Amino acid sequence: MQWRTPQYAAIPPHRRPALTGRHPFADITAAVCLFGAPFPLLGAGFFFSPRRRMLPVEYLPLGAILKATIQAGRTRLAISALCALLIAGPILARTLAGTGTLDSDVWFLLATGREIARNGIPRINPFSIWPGQGMVAQQWLHDVWLWAWYTSGGYTAVAVSACVPAGLLFWQLSRLMLDAAGGKLSPAALAFCLAIPSVCICMYISVRPTVWTALLCTLTARIMLRYLGSRSRWALLWLPAVAVAGVNLQAAQWPLLAACAAAFALPYPHELANPAARRAWSARAMPICAAVAAMCAASLLNPYGADGSLYVLKSLGEASYGGAIVEMQPLWVPLGPLFAVPVAAMAMGPIALCRRSGARVPAGAVAMLLAGIATGILHSRCMWIAGLSCGLCCAFGLAGALGEPVANPGRAAAAAGAAMALLAAISGLAVSLAPQSGGRAGMLSVTESEMSPIFSAIYDAGPDALVFSSDVSVYNQLEWEGFKVPCDMRPEIWGEGIAGAGAKSAYRGIVDVLQGSTSLKESTEDWGWELFLVRDDEADTLRSGGHFEELVHGGGYTLFGLPEDGE
Repeated sequence: MQWRTPQYAAIPPHRRPALTGRHPFADITAAVCLFGAPFPLLGAGFFFSPRRRMLPVEYLPLGAILKATIQAGRTRLAISALCALLIAGPILARTLAGTGTLDSDVWFLLATGREIARNGIPRINPFSIWPGQGMVAQQWLHDVWLWAWYTSGGYTAVAVSACVPAGLLFWQLSRLMLDAAGGKLSPAALAFCLAIPSVCICMYISVRPTVWTALLCTLTARIMLRYLGSRSRWALLWLPAVAVAGVNLQAAQWPLLAACAAAFALPYPHELANPAARRAWSARAMPICAAVAAMCAASLLNPYGADGSLYVLKSLGEASYGGAIVEMQPLWVPLGPLFAVPVAAMAMGPIALCRRSGARVPAGAVAMLLAGIATGILHSRCMWIAGLSCGLCCAFGLAGALGEPVANPGRAAAAAGAAMALLAAISGLAVSLAPQSGGRAGMLSVTESEMSPIFSAIYDAGPDALVFSSDVSVYNQLEWEGFKVPCDMRPEIWGEGIAGAGAKSAYRGIVDVLQGSTSLKESTEDWGWELFLVRDDEADTLRSGGHFEELVHGGGYTLFGLPEDGE
């Protein structure tokens, strides 16, 4: 795409890159499609059998394999190894690509944690070059968590910190699957159920706070299954505490926890036709509705009160502007026509399996599956919700079709959590200790060192110098280095809904330049850019024509300034 004035060439549209410049979602595309392919086959025996009669489970392609896990130790080991590869493969791929548990968000997460530790929770944006703009640090508790790791062990400890929530998540995911199956899952079947959410959430086994939300969502589902199984209202008392944790760890996604709990208030279809069943459903649903209301009230228990609780409503549309952030794009954009494979897989497979086995799946689990698929199609970052619900529904179905009790469910769940924690720790250590460019170790340390000439040049330009960057994620690192910036990769906190009326943010202006809807010259006239930071492969664009003066380069970027005559 071209800039409008002929003397300026095009700068490619930016992504939300990992530290290597490659978006984490790209690492799992092949795994998602590969893993999703067997699911339509799972339902083929039902949907295409004569007269729609269900075939025995061992006639189904995937069912035959799973049935064999009960009868043959060698096959059982093979299936377990395949599922382990699906769980560990994408994480190891990110490690080999040089990303591991890190993400470009780490810079502003650490910067915010440092700000909170030194000056308290900010209500005025401390990173904005324009003073007085409001702010909601929606991940404040996670930011403090990361800062505590940094003060204990530097960048290496930060990279390893992901092992804690990742291990807890897979421990609780295992318990959730076993709860759904009544303990009737063989180790191979449990690994199969864990592989489904793992493939979808692997990109968030990182320093970002989404893994905490996934953990809390899993806990919510466990609470709801326990309530449905025992009808004990005492179990629901945990839900407000879950909401408090969610709104302080990641306010943008705490409504998901309330939605997950509310989904389990939905009736089974047969309960709507029978008056007695309707009364039983009403008696079951009313405590859930009361608990969800309590969750909404409890969400106000955060440093920002209603602003924190309503964060997602106040910031709608900011991060998705222009489709510039890959994970905010519809699923068909990164995957192309292949997006239909995981969508069809997640929709058809679990439902067909549960119908074949006669498993009674809670309406809430099916609702979460369908809602997760719908939101994942619209925003690819939400596919992990569909993956978690898909694994849950498969656990119900596999227990009905192939039920084989686990000798020690608690030990199996703990082993799964410990394995994931170890895998995440190894991934974090690999990117922190493995040699990088010039033989030096540590991805973050090397990145910081290589960028130091650029930081020095920006510092020399003065504290009020406005920097245009073709890679918006660089602003995250500038915040960590102590510079004021015109925006960062949290565009929602810079919008008027959060920052207040009249707030300024250059995010939309930069995206407009990158997508060619306005020229760099026009943007410079509007915003007053003084420095221009672009990737090295884009530098020739600014060198041509003599309109910019090259100042310095480093870390894969080149910094330009305007010539002294200002033209």
